[in-house]
Amino acid sequence: MRIIKDKKYRKFLILISIPILIIAQYYFFKVGILRPMVKGVEIKIAEGDYILDIDQFVMKLNDKATLSSGEYITIPSYAKDPNIWFNVLDNSGVLKIENKNELVATKEGTSAVAIMKNSRVLRKANVKVVDPKVKDIIVKSDNDLKYVGDVANINTTLKVDYDKFEKKEKVTYKSSDESVIKIVDNKVEAIGVGSAKVYIKAKNKEEVLEYNNIKAKVAKIDIATNVKIEVDESKKLDPKITTSPKGLKHPKVKYELVENKLSIQRAIRLDPDGTIVGIRNGTEKVRVICDNKSKIITVEVVEKSLTNNKIENLNVDYNVIDNKLKVSLTWDYIEGIFDYDVYLRNNSLQESKFKVVKSVNIKEKDVKSSKKVKTTIEVDLIDGKIPSLSMYVLGKTQSGLNTDPSNIVNIGPPKEDIDDIAVENLQAYINEESNTAKLNWNAIPMKDIQYSIYVKNNLAQDSGFTLIESSVSANEYTINLEDTDVDLDVYIKAKQGDKYSKDSNIIKIKREKVTEENNPET
Repeated sequence: MRIIKDKKYRKFLILISIPILIIAQYYFFKVGILRPMVKGVEIKIAEGDYILDIDQFVMKLNDKATLSSGEYITIPSYAKDPNIWFNVLDNSGVLKIENKNELVATKEGTSAVAIMKNSRVLRKANVKVVDPKVKDIIVKSDNDLKYVGDVANINTTLKVDYDKFEKKEKVTYKSSDESVIKIVDNKVEAIGVGSAKVYIKAKNKEEVLEYNNIKAKVAKIDIATNVKIEVDESKKLDPKITTSPKGLKHPKVKYELVENKLSIQRAIRLDPDGTIVGIRNGTEKVRVICDNKSKIITVEVVEKSLTNNKIENLNVDYNVIDNKLKVSLTWDYIEGIFDYDVYLRNNSLQESKFKVVKSVNIKEKDVKSSKKVKTTIEVDLIDGKIPSLSMYVLGKTQSGLNTDPSNIVNIGPPKEDIDDIAVENLQAYINEESNTAKLNWNAIPMKDIQYSIYVKNNLAQDSGFTLIESSVSANEYTINLEDTDVDLDVYIKAKQGDKYSKDSNIIKIKREKVTEENNPET
């Protein structure tokens, strides 16, 4: 100013400099050459918990929180936004910042995070990272699962060493058998029959809910209301149980006698599995129980009938003696039957009907040890050759009634080579009482014949037939069955020495056995 001596010019220069300076400082603040003052900066941590008594934020290990600088102001207001950023103030590795303002708790410990303006700390906050320990799990279920279809909600409360993190702790639910118990979130549903456990886990703590013996609801019991058996006859009651929903394994079936009687008055014996045995003439009422359903049936016991018996295990052997065919027959003795008729049809003479060729009368002492009845018949040869014969045996009671006939056996002229012969007329029937399948077929009229039995189990998905017996001398065989469904294919092959016949026809032995274990409709 001293240079400008003229006051007039000096005043003029001052007036010009003031707006220049104002414009210049505005420009410098606006473009960031000059840095503004910042007021009201406050560090905020979303999702974190501020604990006053220890003057710090607390975060759960591996949690993320959003950092915020609050509603700060700059002076002057038109200045360029300041370079505000967030920074972890140590290298402990307890915290790290991602995506500029996302705070990540990486390990347990204490650290500090700050709001920075360029390289200057404006505000800082202490942060403690904890891994809460679960001290206890309290589990409550609003329903017990007894039947398929039942649903329960599980309410789980956690006790942790930092109360504010109780709701943040993750609880997992797992079923030990997902075919019995299904879990969605905290809802459990019984979807199958059986027992299962539900494991409720939070970190190092675990609780277990046990659901034992979940059953199918029983819709109805179907069984004949009247059952007739003979004295000494045994029969297993076979109720059909319908479940709800259908197709499930039903609860165990129980049986009980309804009427109060002395043992000597009982007409039947009742076993726990539902088998009834006739003891004496009379009637009994039996209650069939399956869970909450029951049905009463009447069992009538009548005198034993001999006519229901069948001649079993008829075998023949033969020799040619003095131009006669001598045929030896043996069969099983039926207790109480002492008269038998042998029926024969001579196929070589084109006979169409069977006729009695011999009546056999025995005494009980004759069969006491062997339990076999034996007899012999003679038949003329035809042109010096063995004729083709078919035979069976029938028993007769003292009252003149007949038993069921035996199977038919055949003999005939021998062929020169067994290779040209096939086992014929293979048949089978199932005996439910003994749980067996009885096979019989036409005997091949040749010496030293043995039969081989081949079986394929379709339920086991066998790829081929299996030899189960190779030295059967009679023209019948008994297969023991499993106490379950049966689906077998069977054929027979004969052998003489090292030569084999052609295969017999293939027959199917099939049964759908109704049991408590494997049939949902029982």
